[in-house]
Amino acid sequence: MKRLLSSLLLTVFVLLAGAAHAVVDDPARALLTAAAAGRVQAVEDLLAAGADANATNGAGRPAIVLAAYRGNLRSVRALLTAGATVDAADGQGDTALMVAAAFGHGRLVALLIAAGADVNLKNSAGKSALSRATLAGHQAVADTLTAAGATADEAKEKAK
Repeated sequence: MKRLLSSLLLTVFVLLAGAAHAVVDDPARALLTAAAAGRVQAVEDLLAAGADANATNGAGRPAIVLAAYRGNLRSVRALLTAGATVDAADGQGDTALMVAAAFGHGRLVALLIAAGADVNLKNSAGKSALSRATLAGHQAVADTLTAAGATADEAKEKAK
């Protein structure tokens, strides 16, 4: 029994060491994982080590969009500082601004607008950040977007 337990522990150690080595070998994948998990320090460290701020996952989702899902202001700021494209979109055309608006992340919406995000872009379903905020009931976010020049045509049509 003791030998079996030792063997299992050794196997786990080897697997963990291999996984850690794989992450070091693929900084883009590590950055995407850290951005999605909201691990700001890991995002900053990976960017400082040269990871591509515009990295995308297998579904075409950029790191900045993954960080926006979490509302992680610091990770998004680090990505922008490292050169991430503010209007980078995933396979559905969703940008970080659209995602932040849909989830009601008001401070993140303000940061993205200040960084130059286009408030009138639409995704492949024809939805803008304003329409996504409005549909989700995030009025304060919708007001921020409107103040930044977002057009309300689509949101008004939905309200009719």
